[in-house]
Amino acid sequence: MKDYIIEETNDFLALSTLFNESGMGVKIEERKPERVIKMWRMNNPETGELMAASTLEIRDGVYSLGDIAVRADLQCKGFGKIMQKVVFDEARKLGIKELWACAKEPEYYLHSGWQKMVWEESPCIAVYCSSCGKRGNLCHPEIMKYTL
Repeated sequence: MKDYIIEETNDFLALSTLFNESGMGVKIEERKPERVIKMWRMNNPETGELMAASTLEIRDGVYSLGDIAVRADLQCKGFGKIMQKVVFDEARKLGIKELWACAKEPEYYLHSGWQKMVWEESPCIAVYCSSCGKRGNLCHPEIMKYTL
């Protein structure tokens, strides 16, 4: 038996809660924002608990790996890469040639094949966070691009 099940979802409340708890600055709300095209959740097959989540979005007219998070106690187990691949696979099915992201962990993205882009010359897909309460330090995200 697999350690997880991945399914498409419309439950933005659960996902936005995970994203918020992960320090992403996502507002916890029931209704998914219009920018969200698709959302996926990774569940524990035995308990149904949410383990990780990701979204495919359109931001500032470009396709984006909108949000991706893994529950804090499950990080460093490869689940982020799995959720990233789900978005990549769907983007390829839709004929998307590149994805953009605002990376709070740019090193992770660089190791996954993303390119760091110049903030001022990139689509306006994110804003600077003033601080990340979960990590307790200033946030300096990078704009990244992935060519599919």
